[in-house]
Amino acid sequence: MSKISQDWLSHNEQEIEQTIEALSRITSRSPGEVKPYLLKLLEHLAPNQTGADPHGKELNYEEWLVEFHQWLDSHKDRGIPVLSDEAMSRESMYPDRW
Repeated sequence: MSKISQDWLSHNEQEIEQTIEALSRITSRSPGEVKPYLLKLLEHLAPNQTGADPHGKELNYEEWLVEFHQWLDSHKDRGIPVLSDEAMSRESMYPDRW
């Protein structure tokens, strides 16, 4: 059974059914075959609707903060250029307002 809350599923039922139908047509699979995969995907894409993080465990604030900083640190060695102060300035983001 999905970890996604029933309230959230009910609220989004029409969109979920439309997505299942579209995926069923695209993959030539029955809606019954597609639905479990879609629900599993939604657990990962909408973790706030499940009460758990994408790895399936609930986190308190301190645990979330540790994982967030680990994620940040994992990007340090990727050679991603840092934007200059000028590029980050409000004036450069909204040139028509200044």
